[in-house]
Formats: sequence, C-alpha cells, structure tokens
Amino acid sequence: MKLARIYAPLAIALTSLVGCSGGESVTDKDGGVDSGPPPNEIRFDTTSYTLQPGEEKRYYCFTTRLPADKPTIAEEITPIYGKATHHLAIYYTIQAEPDGAFDCPQLVKNTWLPLYVGGVASGSLKAPPGAGFHLFKNQQLLVQLHLLNAGAAPVEDKATIVLKTTDNTNAVPAGIYGFDYRGLNIPAQSQGVIQGMSCPNMPWDMDVFAVLGHMHQLGKNIDVSRGAQPGDEMLYQAAWNFDDQPTVPKSLKIKTGDNIHLRCTYDNPGAMDVTYGESSFQEMCAFVFYYTPFKLVNGCTQP
Repeated sequence: MKLARIYAPLAIALTSLVGCSGGESVTDKDGGVDSGPPPNEIRFDTTSYTLQPGEEKRYYCFTTRLPADKPTIAEEITPIYGKATHHLAIYYTIQAEPDGAFDCPQLVKNTWLPLYVGGVASGSLKAPPGAGFHLFKNQQLLVQLHLLNAGAAPVEDKATIVLKTTDNTNAVPAGIYGFDYRGLNIPAQSQGVIQGMSCPNMPWDMDVFAVLGHMHQLGKNIDVSRGAQPGDEMLYQAAWNFDDQPTVPKSLKIKTGDNIHLRCTYDNPGAMDVTYGESSFQEMCAFVFYYTPFKLVNGCTQP
C-alpha cells in the first residue's frame, strides 16, 4: 500500500519560491525596519500565479529548507490559501528534489512523506498540547498545489505556509494516517450512490486529534465508522461541500485491531458515468486521521 495514493491531484501556475524566513529583520518599502516573523514562526511565500476562467492547473511543486541549526517541531501548520486553490499538500522529502519551483507531472513520489493535506479552505492544523510534527535539521519541504478557476474572471494570487514551532524536543510526535477508495463508479443520472471500503485490523493505537475528508464536485456526504459492519459506531459524519473542506478537530481513540469503514455518497446528474480520478471533474473518496503518538507513514487503500 502506498499512502501517497490518498492525495487528490495538485497543481499551480507559480514560477518561483520566495523563500523561508524566521525572525530576521528586513527593510520595508517605506524604509523602516520590519522585524519579520516572531522567533517561533517559519513562513514561506510563493510568487503570484495567474489562471484564466475555467483553467485547471495540476502538478507544480516548489521546495524550501527548514533551519539547519536545530530540528523543527511544528505545533501548528497554517496554509494561507490563494484564490482558486482546490488542494494543497505539504511533504517532507527523504530524497532531495530541485530547489525552488519546478513542474512535477507525477502526483506524488514514495520519497515524499505527507505532513499536511488540505482541500478548499481546509485551514489550520494544530497539534494537541505537548505534541508536534518533528522534522530534521535542514529538512527539505515540498509544497504541491492544485488550482481550479471556476469563475468567469482571471485569478491572480499567491499562497503562504506558516509553521508555528516549539523548542520542546520532548513533544509527542504527531503524524498522519490515510484512507483512500479508488474503485469508484458512479452511474450517470443517479442519486444517493454510496460507495466505500472497509479497513480491518488497524495496525496500532492512535489518539486522533483532527480529521479531513476529501471528495470532489459530486460528493454529498462522507462518514467513517467502526465495528463489524459499516455504520455500527459512527465516528464522523458530515454533509459534503466542495467549496468548504475544513480540517476538523476531532478526538477519537482508535485501538489496534479496530475495523474502520469509509463511505462516500454521490449524486451524478450528468450523462456520463464518473470514476476515480485526479481531476476535479472526476471523483475521490478519501479520509485522513491526524494522530499521536506517530509511528510511521501508513494507511489503508483499496483499488
């Protein structure tokens, strides 16, 4: 199983990464001194991107390096989304990629390990008190974006990533566990189509502190349950809104051996069947647990 498969297609029309900052003084446009971000904040910006009406751009990446003098432990991850952002993911690499911005036609590599994933307006991800996302000295981060301009006017904007950090090296490690059902087949002219998968025997205990669901434009509802059959014990259930895909704080205790079920409901008023795919005009059924104590990158996926 490859956890990389859980992520929707990502893209952007960015041309370069401005850089990574953390507390240095700079001169502002009026000649004054801007103290920059506070010492416990790392921020990196992109330059602006432009999309024409109806334009969708996928698979564009950019990279930056975290400080080289000490490990980074992020207590909170906040993407400041630019206009038309459909999906954003932050990875840490275990094999170096080019510095700066570059085209990346593949969805993801096995050497990109997920730190944060988000859909439209997913917002901040905050670890519980005393926990954090542990990253090495000089760690390379890779951000991949997917843009879709569904409006009638051109869009020009940029994106920013903000990490709030801690010096507590004893912070409990936080991480991600993903679910992805790829066998979708939603018939034309259909309503209330329920599809999903079961993941038996969860591999270890997890203290889940936040969750994120992901579907595309035909999605109506998403739920996650535990037990012998789907729906036995409902852990999460929500109506789906393609234009509002929040990271939801959620406290769950997952036990080794639990059976977890993911279900997604769709309406397809179109004339064509819709299957799994990376475009916003295809569909997905995916879900993420953010949890402590983090063990290793893993997840459950079914073809």
